[in-house]
Amino acid sequence: MFGFIYQLHDAFTQAGLPDPWRETLHLCDILSGGALRGLDGSSPHSLTSQALSLNQIVAQRQQGVPLEYMLGQTVFMGRPFTCTPATLIPRAETELLVKTVLSHAAGLAPDSLTIVDVGTGSGNIAVSLALELPHSRVFALDISPEAVAQAQGHVDAYGLQGRVSVRCGDLFAPIAGEGLAEAVDIVVCNPPYIPSGSLSKMAEEIVAHEPLVALDAGPYGINIFRRLVSDALTYLHPGGLLAFEFGAGQDVLVQRLVQKSGGYDPCRLIPDHTGTPRVLKTQKTIHELK
Repeated sequence: MFGFIYQLHDAFTQAGLPDPWRETLHLCDILSGGALRGLDGSSPHSLTSQALSLNQIVAQRQQGVPLEYMLGQTVFMGRPFTCTPATLIPRAETELLVKTVLSHAAGLAPDSLTIVDVGTGSGNIAVSLALELPHSRVFALDISPEAVAQAQGHVDAYGLQGRVSVRCGDLFAPIAGEGLAEAVDIVVCNPPYIPSGSLSKMAEEIVAHEPLVALDAGPYGINIFRRLVSDALTYLHPGGLLAFEFGAGQDVLVQRLVQKSGGYDPCRLIPDHTGTPRVLKTQKTIHELK
């Protein structure tokens, strides 16, 4: 196993990639379907079964093509997911959002949970939550037909057709008229949050290869947040959780949006491993009867 890893590292080093060890470990993680994270000693020999040779992988990385797209797969929450340019690449940072929701759900006692994943993309969040919360019913929503098709593929692959419903439409529109008003326990969202003016400053491999509809969030990066915070109040029951990911430096803006809505309890910001706030969680206010 170690010889294989050093071989990859040497190839990435000779190619002049800026962080050969990161490239090496990331590739091994993807090819092993996440087994490398478990440190179980298994060797990611599946490289030999890929359509691409190591030389081809290195050449495409030099051109900025993400590993996930060239291999057609990635790992999220320790599970393999198909990855295509139709959707944003599921990233390890977003696992913080899933873990935030799971932590909240652990404190609940209902026999069933109704969860709405807005902007589901490849369905990685919806599928992960459904697998971790076996008594949940999940609605996975996205405006992109291509994303919906990919999410449905993951739902089918994990045998979750009976509990995860994938719908196409803008924000909550796909579940309007479904009788879910004030009946949802959790709304979760990893929305586009990159300000339009900042897209040109992002890494070329992101803006040149990943779908802009999943990145561009308008002049201040909060277009979707405004609607999400407002519309979620229609569907969450009193005490229901709203949790979403946001970009670095947007913490003050998203807190103000939640506060101005007047429908939520004080929000809490969850930091990532660097200490940077990246997830907001809040609950719909329970109004006492007078």
